[in-house]
Amino acid sequence: MSGTSNGDPEANAGYLISDLIAMALEQLGQGAMGMNMDPQGMASGVMHLNMMLAQWQRRRWLVPNLIDLAFPSTGASVYYVGPDGDLDTPVRPANINAAYARLLNGAPLSSQGDFAPTDFSSADFATPEDGLGIGSQPIDYPLVLIQSYEDYASLSLKALRTWPNYAFYNPAFPQGEFRPWPIPPGGVWEFHLVFKQPLPADLKASSPLNLPPEYWDAIMWCLAARLAPSYGQEASPTIAAMAKSSLATIRTANTQIPILGMPSILTPINNPFYWPGLEIQKL
Repeated sequence: MSGTSNGDPEANAGYLISDLIAMALEQLGQGAMGMNMDPQGMASGVMHLNMMLAQWQRRRWLVPNLIDLAFPSTGASVYYVGPDGDLDTPVRPANINAAYARLLNGAPLSSQGDFAPTDFSSADFATPEDGLGIGSQPIDYPLVLIQSYEDYASLSLKALRTWPNYAFYNPAFPQGEFRPWPIPPGGVWEFHLVFKQPLPADLKASSPLNLPPEYWDAIMWCLAARLAPSYGQEASPTIAAMAKSSLATIRTANTQIPILGMPSILTPINNPFYWPGLEIQKL
């Protein structure tokens, strides 16, 4: 089993959940100074930890990285994202941070967006003079995300089939709905969705916490603040300050600032980032 039960982190997996909960309860005077840990307190701590991580999942700056997953175009107008969907993920993402469509040009389908060093051979960079031809290099085209169902509903010709330029993601549950527009044909395109990597949310007391080291401190202090009312206490100023400081460290490590965009109402009609119905939006 990864991790340890004597308070030491394992190099790759970190502390056990039971270690972090025990340290959080010690800040509240529970289980300290050789006192026996209350089994119900440990079980409650595990539930609170899972609920806290589920809340953190919805905050971009509390998730360590984004992932890029792909699935092929079949010519459908709606693709499902989530368990057993067109893009099979353990849980459906609450939102999409970015999306692009890949014109395969004869390249093989992929399940990951990032290119590995072996993705391209010397033939991929050949010239016509080599007699090997060029044409197996995929080309990526960014998709502009339509941010609301109201804007997607304003599209007059939703069944338009041609080159994809936009996409709308509806975070339905348990499977989200990805709707490209215009709808591209199947077989020659591949959709790539970029979204927050799921944080663990089904941990047990014996599970290792497989998160970067800066999360260990944040989870311990935030969990102490969260558990304080269960023991008839208010989080002390020290606990609150340490929780705030540890979260600020994670924010510093995870912050990524994209290029600033213009409000849609200020976008001129002849701009490439225009779709029918954009002109009726209000700030």
